[in-house]
Amino acid sequence: MSWKTCGIVRLRAHHLLCILTFAGKGYSPAFVANMAGVVARIGAGEPIEVVAGPDDICAPLEGAATRIAMRPPSCAATAKRCARSPACGR
Repeated sequence: MSWKTCGIVRLRAHHLLCILTFAGKGYSPAFVANMAGVVARIGAGEPIEVVAGPDDICAPLEGAATRIAMRPPSCAATAKRCARSPACGR
C-alpha cells in the first residue's frame, strides 16, 4: 500500500496544529522538505483526510533503519504501533 493517496492529503489530527506553526526548523532536511510539500498541497486546495496511522508527513520517512533518526519522535512511535496493528493496512 502506498503511503500517499493521490489528490488527498492524509494527516493525523495533531499535524493540523503542527502545520499552523511550521517554520521549517528543528527537523531533518528530508522532513522539512516533505512537510513543506504537504503544506503546499493543502495551500493548493487538496482535500484533507484525518487518519489514525502514518500520514503524508510521517509515512515517507518510514522504512530503512538509517531513516529512523530523521523522524520526529511522535511519528516514529506511531509507525511502530501501526506496524504491529492489522488495522494499519500494510
